[in-house]
Amino acid sequence: MLIQSGLVARGTFVLCEYDASTGSDDLTEISRKVLGKIPRTGAIRSYVYAGHTFNYLLEKDLIFLCIAASSTGSELVFQFLGEFRRSFESLSRKLNGGNREAELTRMLRDLISRYNTDKSKNQMRQMEQELEDVTDLMRDNLSKVMERGERIESLIDKTSQLKNESVSFRANAKKYNDDAWWRDQKGRMLLWICVLAVVVISTWWTMHSRATKLIVDGGADKIAAD
Repeated sequence: MLIQSGLVARGTFVLCEYDASTGSDDLTEISRKVLGKIPRTGAIRSYVYAGHTFNYLLEKDLIFLCIAASSTGSELVFQFLGEFRRSFESLSRKLNGGNREAELTRMLRDLISRYNTDKSKNQMRQMEQELEDVTDLMRDNLSKVMERGERIESLIDKTSQLKNESVSFRANAKKYNDDAWWRDQKGRMLLWICVLAVVVISTWWTMHSRATKLIVDGGADKIAAD
């Protein structure tokens, strides 16, 4: 038997426990005695007491503890503790009422049984459990969003509306820029036309004045000659 017993406690108060061993020692009783002796430092540690090695995981004010056979590798033990913590936290969020301890104990019993009967699937179970935890967390977050009155459909509609408004704004801005460019070009064309007209009129007036002067001077010379 790889995992012989396990429990979770808040301080020295046991929330749930299960002993799967068939020996003469009452491991749950020994585990309760160990709770007060475990140093509250580090995250994952081992503690030897009464000929047994207690492996434990500290998570805030909770202690997840198990007793494993001496042949059990530390990687498997700490993998069990990690899954024990995740399963406990996930189930605790769903439970309320008087059957809480019984449901948590059943979860612990099934978890120990799985680790003892099919250790080759431990890694797959861990991945599945992590996926389930993520799913539960997403559902919990979605529930909070729904409680605040923010419907997912509404958020999608708002996003779509903002996107449409952004496209419309860009189109209007481009049209405005195009119109402004054409107005500027028209203004420049009118200015050049005016300048050209002034030049043409000035040139014509200068040439006309010279021609008139030549005619007048020529007539005066002819009269003088006569």
